[in-house]
Amino acid sequence: MTMEPEGIPRHRTTAPNHVYYFDIGTGIWHGKATFRVTSWPRLMRSRIGLTNKLLVTAMHAVELLTGAPRQESTIVAKPNEGEFGVADNVVRISKFGVTLYLLKEQYVLDGNGTGVVVNGNERLGPVPGLLTRTFTYSAEIRDEGMAATYSMPLLGALWTADYQVAADRQSLFAELVCEWGRATEETRRVSAPA
Repeated sequence: MTMEPEGIPRHRTTAPNHVYYFDIGTGIWHGKATFRVTSWPRLMRSRIGLTNKLLVTAMHAVELLTGAPRQESTIVAKPNEGEFGVADNVVRISKFGVTLYLLKEQYVLDGNGTGVVVNGNERLGPVPGLLTRTFTYSAEIRDEGMAATYSMPLLGALWTADYQVAADRQSLFAELVCEWGRATEETRRVSAPA
């Protein structure tokens, strides 16, 4: 076990990013995700490209027709890796058992206690290898580890994602917004690490 200079084990600090990923986030989370276009004119004027516009339209239509998809997330804490610890996350959004979105992320925690660099690998749609990409973005953990803000590039646009942990530390609500869309995540931890 790696010790911090003060003699405290790395994963037992009160740094907001440790609290958020190691104390609260670690485990299996289930819930639902929503996605809506909030401004069709802004979407059509945006410079996200034809492929992304088609994907956005399809995602909006599928949810309107079939309801909110299921979201599953598994976060594994690795406090002894990297300078200040890392956490791995696999997010799967599905409908009727078909994967609509698969995201594998590694959160690299900054020694300042609040910053995070996120390395992501995503797949849109059920076909492996077709609509995939890797990307990096940043996050800031706040409110003593009970909230986070991510600046995420998704579907060709820059999204701001605000995550808020409930007081019971067992559920999470997120709102993601860009100039033409809004998405939400509502999840609850169903299994914590042993």
